[in-house]
Amino acid sequence: MTLSLADGLVRRFPEAMRGDPEVRCLAALISSASFVPFVLLRDVRRATMPHGGLAVEARLCESDLVESVAADGFVLHGGARTELRHALREALTEEGVDLDLAQLRSSMQNGLDLLSPLLRLEERVVWKYITEADYLDACDRELASVVRGITQERRLRMLEWASGAMTRLPEELLGTPSAWLLAQLCRAQDLPHPQLGWPDGATDEGLFLDVMHFLPQTIIGIARDGTRLTLGPVSALRPIGIRVPATHPVSVRVEWSGKPDGQVISEIDRTVKSVTTGKGPVTIVGLDGRAVQLSAMNANELAPELREQQQVFDRLEDARTRRRELMAKPIRLDVGPHGYLVRLSEEPAVTAFMPVSAAKMPGLTESPGLRVPTGLQRVRVTQVDREKQRVSVSRVRGIVSRGNLVEGQLVRAKITAKTLTGLLLDLTESAGLTVPQYERVFGMLGKQDLPASAGWVPSYRSVRSYAIEEDMELDVVVTTITGGDKGLRISVRLADRSDVPGGRLPDGLSMGQRLWGTVVEKFYHGIRFDIEAQQEDTVAASPSGIRGLVLNTELSWDGKWFYGGGDAREFGLVIGDRCELVVVGVHELTGEVALSLKQVVEDPGQVTLRTLRAGSEVDGIVMRRVGDVWRVRLEPWSAMTTVPVGSFKGHLKAGTRIRMRVRHSDPATQTLVAELVRVHTGGT
Repeated sequence: MTLSLADGLVRRFPEAMRGDPEVRCLAALISSASFVPFVLLRDVRRATMPHGGLAVEARLCESDLVESVAADGFVLHGGARTELRHALREALTEEGVDLDLAQLRSSMQNGLDLLSPLLRLEERVVWKYITEADYLDACDRELASVVRGITQERRLRMLEWASGAMTRLPEELLGTPSAWLLAQLCRAQDLPHPQLGWPDGATDEGLFLDVMHFLPQTIIGIARDGTRLTLGPVSALRPIGIRVPATHPVSVRVEWSGKPDGQVISEIDRTVKSVTTGKGPVTIVGLDGRAVQLSAMNANELAPELREQQQVFDRLEDARTRRRELMAKPIRLDVGPHGYLVRLSEEPAVTAFMPVSAAKMPGLTESPGLRVPTGLQRVRVTQVDREKQRVSVSRVRGIVSRGNLVEGQLVRAKITAKTLTGLLLDLTESAGLTVPQYERVFGMLGKQDLPASAGWVPSYRSVRSYAIEEDMELDVVVTTITGGDKGLRISVRLADRSDVPGGRLPDGLSMGQRLWGTVVEKFYHGIRFDIEAQQEDTVAASPSGIRGLVLNTELSWDGKWFYGGGDAREFGLVIGDRCELVVVGVHELTGEVALSLKQVVEDPGQVTLRTLRAGSEVDGIVMRRVGDVWRVRLEPWSAMTTVPVGSFKGHLKAGTRIRMRVRHSDPATQTLVAELVRVHTGGT
């Protein structure tokens, strides 16, 4: 480190931080990382203080600048980290400071590679803030990539990082448009977030609209008296409700003849605000671009929207007294959930409430969770509350019938719900029935009939964690049909693949074959690919019309994926990525081509088992006790070994990280027996 930079840093430190300048200066140079791996500390110290020695690193780790220390790195105190970043930024802008940033950045790379992708992104954002004069646009672009991942790829768990990152990022960066959008997304997921004002700078309109359509909606009330338009929470004084994105603050743009460009009105979800619009037509535009048109008012008459609302309530009250049936489409679950919100076909401006008790939909309204049914439902109005503007309905049940279903019939059905004890399948179409004239027909595929799946043990886990998604289609055979007019109970089993048309690998594909595919869909339990046609003597690839499925257990040899504990939506592939795959068979449930990404390379765990010899030491994670041995997974692979219980006097727990010494290794059978050396720091 040059004397000019060291002097510039020390002058800018608060008085309480000026002790031990070497330690403070080294801390400033690594302050861009929220978590500092020891490798990063060592590389930065060698690049900037080659003669400082290990003593400087030790003094830093023991100083009051450090909040906590882990086995592989440490975290600086938040307040100290902020001061260090500000001091380094100001010092680098001072004339005469000699520091080769490109060389320093190169020396930091090995340490930064040890961070997770999101922590690396966070560090890049802070580094741009520290080293670039015009940093806002560059930082905003980095954060915008996170917003796109959340809204376009539905990677919602990125918001957990964003929630914490906004407490660590420099305050200046929270004024960017992307930071504001991240705060709104965190709010929608009930995650901690800062209360940010309207962002400065130009906003990517497409990205902004993506977020606004992603957010839930809230209702604001409006009223007109011929002179002023009043906006605020819905009440008897503001009975007309309009839906707008639930941002903080809630804002709309009001346009009228006196101000055609509009006036932005904010915080109308908590306070009442008004604007002079006169009797002419008014347009209210939400942040999502949706507009509500209010017609011009006539003298001495109610506002047209209020008059129309009263007419709607009159019609609904008439339907209630006459017990007239209406058609309604379920929209979503009500908060709780205690019921459904439905939209009436004859009154599209009305959203009615249908309690669970009035839904009468067996299979969809039972534990472990409600499901929103598809298609139109017949309902009757049960309550019209004009003061609270609340309309309640109950569903009218259709005819209960098995249709043309018979025991032993092979059908293809869609998964409607995953319950604790099995998969609920919709057999209505296979039965030849139409809704809502007839009740939907459901069949239950029990837990005991599901094939084995890595990471899923029927005796310990419910079917809700089974590696399959709702809305997938399965080939099943009807086994039993019981019940009558009050309700049917239908059980099904999986069809044998040999009995299902197309249940074998398509022509041209074989087990173990390598091919190329393009990512088309990501969901929790796997990734779906478009398989490319096999073409000879040509570079261009074309779709074959065949799709294949890679379950999360076939994504990587790493234990997290091998045991089915990873969310495939977080795997490092995005829609449109192209990669090599291996055919491993036909998916037992869906009949799709089963593919593997990890089998493109040999299992590193098995390679390790072949190379380890007696006396070698290796790390592992305790899995479970079986008799008089512990089953231990070699870290970080999926290979297993055993450790005799008697080799350790204490008590081990699942998940404990230990050090082992190999006692016996048989490369032929790839079996390994080891003894415990020690429990790693933090283990039990």
